[in-house]
Amino acid sequence: MEEWFLAGVCDGFSVVPDISYDGAADFVDLVIPILQDRGLFHREYEGQTLRENMGVLYQYGRLEY
Repeated sequence: MEEWFLAGVCDGFSVVPDISYDGAADFVDLVIPILQDRGLFHREYEGQTLRENMGVLYQYGRLEY
């Protein structure tokens, strides 16, 4: 998956961990740090809102300054 991402074959993956037990916690605690160390997942968010972090234009809703 990392090779595909780095080669530009895809722009990301949809991960659906088992949330009924501890799949989500395991993913966050075990996988995300590895991705961060490899420079494949951010450590901080650049924007202050979901809209800013997703790169969505301010064409809908309130214009924030």
